[in-house]
Amino acid sequence: MRAWPPPPAVRPRRLWLHLLLLVLTAATTTGAGFTWSGSVDGPFSLQESTWAALTYAFWTLMILGSHEMGHYLACRYYRIPATLPFFIPGFPLLIGTFGAVIRIRGIIPHRRALFDIAAAGPLAGFAVALPVLIVGLLRATPLEGALPEGGVRLGSPLISLLLERWLFPGVTDLYVGPLYGAGWVGMLVTSLNLFPVGQLDGGHVGYALSRRVHRLFTRITLVALVVLVIYQLAATRNVPAYLLWFLILLWMRDRHPRLAEEVEPLGSGRRALAVLLLVVFLTCFIPIPISFD
Repeated sequence: MRAWPPPPAVRPRRLWLHLLLLVLTAATTTGAGFTWSGSVDGPFSLQESTWAALTYAFWTLMILGSHEMGHYLACRYYRIPATLPFFIPGFPLLIGTFGAVIRIRGIIPHRRALFDIAAAGPLAGFAVALPVLIVGLLRATPLEGALPEGGVRLGSPLISLLLERWLFPGVTDLYVGPLYGAGWVGMLVTSLNLFPVGQLDGGHVGYALSRRVHRLFTRITLVALVVLVIYQLAATRNVPAYLLWFLILLWMRDRHPRLAEEVEPLGSGRRALAVLLLVVFLTCFIPIPISFD
């Protein structure tokens, strides 16, 4: 087996940029958090609204940060140079962020390293997002009557759908607060990253299994997604939420850079973990993320 020399020490670069983006994303997620600051009995006070906004922002950043730090620490374990997370601020409406990323500056040496780096992010983010979502759901309040005209309806992750039927039998709509909102964002980010296409986390996992698996999963995913988009076009009055994501995945397709070494197998443990990641993806998946009444 070829031996790879350790990479040169990585010095923190542009730390000010990481901090600036973190502060900006904290501001935009706090602004978005005010959209979660209401109740079925009327609007919150300014103090309650501010607390709700800060709660949403804090837990959203915690989930995104956990996801990216999972990747970062896995890179450090394999001595692969990587940057700290870059948080991406968004419009201060509803979500308030476009997520976060790290930049890997070194060569990924083999399939095991690729698998571990790809899997570490979604698992770390999911480990934080799931309890946040559950606690937020436990604090939800049933809504009576129809949503007001122009209201926003969030689709439930599949795990939330199951829990809602158990916790709120017969209830159609729920008012959910900022904690659930942060968990919902975490579920959305985790599921989007686990689509087994291109160089998404799920695509990396598929490629680590084999290039053939990567190509097969890409084609199955694109076909399934176009079917979902067509169904949503026919069944709802809204533009399908996954239309843009389908176009992005179509552009990515099965393109993936070669690794330094692609011979050594993953082993049964990592293959079992790949099945667990599939379960996580299905748990987080939101069939209709958002719609407008």
